[in-house]
Amino acid sequence: MRDGALKWSLRLLGIALVVVPILVAFSASNWDPKEAVLPSEQELNQISGRVGEIFGGGFSEDTIVLGQPTFSGNSVSVPATFKSPFKVPVKLEEFTLTVSDQGMQPIKLQMEEDELEIPANGTVTFTLVGAIPTTPPSNPRVTAVSVTLEIYGVIINFSRGSGGQL
Repeated sequence: MRDGALKWSLRLLGIALVVVPILVAFSASNWDPKEAVLPSEQELNQISGRVGEIFGGGFSEDTIVLGQPTFSGNSVSVPATFKSPFKVPVKLEEFTLTVSDQGMQPIKLQMEEDELEIPANGTVTFTLVGAIPTTPPSNPRVTAVSVTLEIYGVIINFSRGSGGQL
């Protein structure tokens, strides 16, 4: 008889541990399911404000500054400086540029380094490398950019362009 009572009491305890928090949440929100489940507008504004603080002013024209390219055989290397607009430390995992010129195959330049740690509002210099055709482009234009960042363990990928000029 004791085993049966213990079984039923444990089952009821399990049900109570699931149902009681739900009932408390509903009673705290005046039994309104929408208010109990979804965050209020004030809470959403607080979250978006905090996320906005992390991203600072966002990207601008001087976030990425490219230096003079250096040609060596059929490869090119371009020094690049990244000024972080973020108010938190970030990890630059990937940076890719596609450069095009009229009548030529696009040239893909990738970050030579594996990844870079960038302090909050810091600046880091890295090198972009890629293979070029037999003759270097005479009027190169950046037609695509892809950046992969890690912020507090969250991977963020920014991509822009694929044809035409940015």
